[in-house]
Amino acid sequence: MIHQLSELLLAMSGDGTPVAPALIVNAAASAVPHCRHAGLTLLRAERGPTTLAASDGLAEKVDALQYELGEGPCLDAATGPAVLLSDDLGLDDRWPNFGRQCVGTIGMRSMLSLRLPIGGADHAAISYYASDEAAFTEDDIIVASVLVPLAALSVEADLREADCRNLTNALQSSRQISIAVGILMTTQRLPEVEAFEALRVASMHLNTKLRVVAEEVTLTGELPSKHVGRP
Repeated sequence: MIHQLSELLLAMSGDGTPVAPALIVNAAASAVPHCRHAGLTLLRAERGPTTLAASDGLAEKVDALQYELGEGPCLDAATGPAVLLSDDLGLDDRWPNFGRQCVGTIGMRSMLSLRLPIGGADHAAISYYASDEAAFTEDDIIVASVLVPLAALSVEADLREADCRNLTNALQSSRQISIAVGILMTTQRLPEVEAFEALRVASMHLNTKLRVVAEEVTLTGELPSKHVGRP
C-alpha cells in the first residue's frame, strides 16, 4: 500500500516533478486511514505562519487558531520534533489554550503533525485532524511519514516558484523606474538623482506605488498630478 501510494503521488505530476501542495494535502487526507482533515503550514523567515494548502475549511480553521494563539502541534512540529501526536487536545497540557478551544469550538480532538525537511531558513509541517479521541494509530503514522518527502518537495518547488515570481516583478519594476528616470532627465533636463527624487516625491504625495508612478511617466512623459488609480 505504501509503495503504491508513493508511485501514485509521483505519477500525479506526469513527469516526476513535485506535485502541487493542494494535491498533496488532498491525497494525504484520503490516504491516512483515520484522517478527516489535513493542512500544510509554512513558516517563512521573518514572516508569520500561513496555511499553504488545506483539505477543507475546517482544517483552515484549526490552523488559523494555532497561528492566532501562537501555539499548537503544527507550529512546534515545523521547527522541532519530526512527529507530534495528540490523542486528546482538550487534555493536552503542551498546548492548553489551543487544545481547549480547538475541541470546544471546532470539534477536533486528535491531531498528528509531521515536520517537512525543507532547505534554507523556512520551515513547514503537514498536519492531520480527526474529531475522535485517540484516532490515529501506528499505521496512520507510517503512511503519513511516507508522504513527508513528497510534501517537502512540493513545498520547496512552490517556494522556488514564488521567489522567481517576486524576482521577475522586482526586475520589471526596476526597469520601469529606470525608463521613467531617463524620460524625466530628457524632458525636464534633470540630473539622474533629481529625476529619481521627483518620482519618489510624487509617489509619496499621491500615495501611489513608485512603480505605478513610473508607468504613468512612461505612458505620458510627465509626472502625474493626481492619484493614478492602478494597483
